[in-house]
Amino acid sequence: MKKDSTGVKLGIAFGFLIALLIGVGWFGLSRMGQVNAEVSRLFNQRWEKLQLARQAVFYANANFRITMKIVLTKNTGKTETDLFSAERERNRQKVHAALEKIEAMVDSDVEKGLLDKVNEVGGPSTKSVQELIELLVRQGKTDELREMMVNKTLPALDKYRDAWMAFVQYEEAQMNLAREQTQTSYATARQLSAFLILMALVLAVGIAVFVTRKLTAEIEETEQARIAIRELNDDLERKVVQRTEELARTVEALKGEESDRKAREEDIRRLAAIVEYSDDAIVGVGLDALITDWNSGAERMLGYSRSEIIGMPITTIFPPSHRDEPLDNQARLKRGESVVRRESLRLRKDGKTIHVALTVSPIKDQHGRVIGTAGIMRDISQRKLIEDALQHSEASYRSFVENAPFGIVRTTPDGQIVQANPALVKMLGYTSEQEVLGLHMATDVYRYAEERPEATAWSQRQESVQGVEVDWKHRDGRPFTIRCDAHVVKDRDGHLQYLEGFIEDISERRAMEMQLRQGQKMEAIGRLAGGIAHDFNNLLGVIIGYSDLVSEQVGPDSPLHNPVEQIKKAGDRASALTRQLLAFSRQQVLETKVLNLNKIVAEMANMLPPLLGEDIELQTSLAPLLGQVKADQGQIEQVIMNLAVNARDAMPAGGRLSIETRNACLDEEFVSRHRPTIPGEYVMLVVSDTGSGMDAQTQAHIFEPFFTTKEQGRGTGLGLATVYGFVKQSGGYVWVQSEPGMGSTFTIYLPLACEAVPRPHANNDGVTALARGAETILLVEDEESLRTLTRSQLEDSGYTVLEANCGSEAIRIARQHRGPIHLLLTDVVMPGMNGRVVAENLSASRPETRVVYMSGYMGFSDYGLTNLDAIVIQKPFTRHVLLQRLREVISLEEKSQQT
Repeated sequence: MKKDSTGVKLGIAFGFLIALLIGVGWFGLSRMGQVNAEVSRLFNQRWEKLQLARQAVFYANANFRITMKIVLTKNTGKTETDLFSAERERNRQKVHAALEKIEAMVDSDVEKGLLDKVNEVGGPSTKSVQELIELLVRQGKTDELREMMVNKTLPALDKYRDAWMAFVQYEEAQMNLAREQTQTSYATARQLSAFLILMALVLAVGIAVFVTRKLTAEIEETEQARIAIRELNDDLERKVVQRTEELARTVEALKGEESDRKAREEDIRRLAAIVEYSDDAIVGVGLDALITDWNSGAERMLGYSRSEIIGMPITTIFPPSHRDEPLDNQARLKRGESVVRRESLRLRKDGKTIHVALTVSPIKDQHGRVIGTAGIMRDISQRKLIEDALQHSEASYRSFVENAPFGIVRTTPDGQIVQANPALVKMLGYTSEQEVLGLHMATDVYRYAEERPEATAWSQRQESVQGVEVDWKHRDGRPFTIRCDAHVVKDRDGHLQYLEGFIEDISERRAMEMQLRQGQKMEAIGRLAGGIAHDFNNLLGVIIGYSDLVSEQVGPDSPLHNPVEQIKKAGDRASALTRQLLAFSRQQVLETKVLNLNKIVAEMANMLPPLLGEDIELQTSLAPLLGQVKADQGQIEQVIMNLAVNARDAMPAGGRLSIETRNACLDEEFVSRHRPTIPGEYVMLVVSDTGSGMDAQTQAHIFEPFFTTKEQGRGTGLGLATVYGFVKQSGGYVWVQSEPGMGSTFTIYLPLACEAVPRPHANNDGVTALARGAETILLVEDEESLRTLTRSQLEDSGYTVLEANCGSEAIRIARQHRGPIHLLLTDVVMPGMNGRVVAENLSASRPETRVVYMSGYMGFSDYGLTNLDAIVIQKPFTRHVLLQRLREVISLEEKSQQT
């Protein structure tokens, strides 16, 4: 019975121990299974919500792109807008469906708050987009559309997208948290299982000790039974520990496999999402050149859907000119290139060709064999347009620089030229930019090298400068003046890198300014000379008049005869001198008529040889169909004479004097280089010699009165001044060209006259005796001495003279005089009322009265007297000339009354 009882007890004890160990193991595994199931459920729920949120974000982004496409696409019609709106509505419904599913799975206040935020911003964004589309389709107001898009629609869409992204980020964070919780739960389950096993072992040991003590007597009865039980117990413990360790290793292996599987699945899903939602077109092609894969980016870029393009030849999307490109790509990959990169063209479904940036890489199987190619394409059409625009802009800028009329130069701070445009190259006298590059500004460009530091000192103080004028030199050394506007170019660190300048050659402008100043100076000198000559003529008139009177009263045998004649000669010489001054000042009285220069030159050619001498050859070249001019013949002869005399003096050892006539048409180009010439038809008189010539300094003064290069006593300095004055008074121009040792050429341009040359007629000078008369003459002269002399001469010749010292007195005398006034003899320039006004007032009341003017001065521009329709007697005049001219006027009046 003892053995049976001991065996039963031992069986019960060991059965209980085994049951306890099995229960503990089962409980641990069961708990781990529950934890795994719960974690998997939570993880799958989180994953589903995350996927729904990502879908909502994707469709929201799709609507955002549709909206931008509607707004940015020009000329979008209502039909296209409706299609886009329909697609937007489908995407919005998908977003709404995803939102409802997510709301059904909400299990926290945070998620509910984030979804409330999505709903809160979703309504305004949808409303704003709808308003934007309505504004585009119905009103077409582009400016308001863009303003609404920037200020309202885009911020609303950004908020809606940000709300979804916040929910996605929260769910991703919860996923990561669930993953961490899974790891923690597994660790806890392992610890619990280990703890229970340990407790079971401890309890088993305790029970074993208890049973051993209780059954010591029975166990001692048989050693072998006790040893067997102990061995059995030890073996059981080893198996339990071994099994526990095996279970723990199995759990760890399962956990690692599960984690790796989920990571691979996550990588695959992420990669698939990247490929599917990429804006780039990703296309897979087999070795048979058939399309095997086609993502949504390819659908948007090329217009083909996945279902219609899969299985089609890859050449479907190639323009005809690029059909050989796939074979070239495969050949390059087979040669060992890992990736083929190029820019190419692709053909859309609608027939439009687009530019793409292409990357082609091989697709390999698990054995490393190439089974196809994968191409990633990015639409770079817009970039190409920008590049083309940039190239056009660069070409336009280069054309602007290359064709600029001003010089453009870039130099280093030390003065080395690094860039120059053609205008600057031409300005410096070179033929190409390469010849200019490397020149140093100070030594090769500046006329004076020491001027460059001063001319560029501004670059240390300011960014730019305008109007800097310096002297440069031509390649051949010829100097010229430039005006420069310059600025500095700095590098990224703000240090001076280059100096850039815009250069204008102002040499011609400076020459024209000098000509203008010379003209103004000559005008001022002429006014001064004219004023002096006018006053001097009145004095000479008195001197010559009284000398004539004395000469008539003194016989040839009188001792006073010779002194009186000397007085007359001095007066005549002074009169000639004043005429030269008046000719220079363009104020002498001219007797103009239509002339033929050829006839005058031919006559002068017969007169000049004795004056020139035998060692000077005279040549003439006369144009056969020369135009006519209107001028004073005597003055033209004087001009030719003065130029011939100057030429003779410039050729003391002999030489050649040439006189030439030609017709000339002065165009705008000539006028631009010879200010202030007026364009038109002219007759040209050219007088040139082979004499000593003149330098530039002498040429600047040759037309000034009293300027001469001859030794004292050989010239008055009025010869060329007279030429200048006559030509200007005749409406013409005179230019001189001369260089030392190269002779001089004077070119005179006289306006072409449209009138015909009058036929010559017999001139009856009449008798030489003094003409007498008995008519009444109203004499008006402000110079008392000349008025007294003239009155005496007239009264001695039988005329009745009414005398007035000013215009107003003359009008008063004419009104008070009861008898006829046959002739008005008046000075032109008088204080108060000039001679023309006096004549007009007198003609109004006495139309039968003839008018004769006295003047030695024709500077009438200030008096309105440039066109005097009457006889003008030039001061100073002799008694004979005065009486003869008066008699001619009165005789003409008598003849007209008789007819």
